[in-house]
Amino acid sequence: MKKLARSWLMASAAVTSFGLAPRHPAGDLQLTVVVYDHAHLNPETLAAAERATSAIFERASVEVAWRERLAYAAERHDVLAPEDPATLVVKLQPESEATRYGVPAVCSGIGFDSGAIIFMRRFDATWLSHIMAHELGHMILGSNAHSVTGIMRGTLLPEDWVKAAQGTLGFTRSQNQQIRRWIAERTRRS
Repeated sequence: MKKLARSWLMASAAVTSFGLAPRHPAGDLQLTVVVYDHAHLNPETLAAAERATSAIFERASVEVAWRERLAYAAERHDVLAPEDPATLVVKLQPESEATRYGVPAVCSGIGFDSGAIIFMRRFDATWLSHIMAHELGHMILGSNAHSVTGIMRGTLLPEDWVKAAQGTLGFTRSQNQQIRRWIAERTRRS
């Protein structure tokens, strides 16, 4: 029995040291994302991108509740519900709108405290999900949240896109903790 307990402790320590700590159940913290689709995306592509973005946040033990802008407004209006304090807004804009915001051609999106704008240059769900997660990351972690690895890298490299296609590109362990803390603090304040 001691040998089994020691093996379990060693395996647990190894998993933790490699950043694969056991996940908390997704759903103990929730992030609401309201989507304004001004790019008129194919509904299946948008749904696939939302699922993939949700999977990225699940690794931070955060459940993402997606709301379409008009449905969200109607829900809040009908019951006069206060806005969830952990609600973020993502606007999908046509590529042509990038110049209006002074965004360089290489930039796929821009995140502000109040919301993110993603310029639809390609309509691939994997691309969109990782750009959405990156911009939501800026809204939560701050404008200077770029990192040397992971989804918050300033410019994703070809090997990052390989990881994205495999579903393994995400936030760092530290960023996951910051995201959880941000949501918990906002929820606690309300």
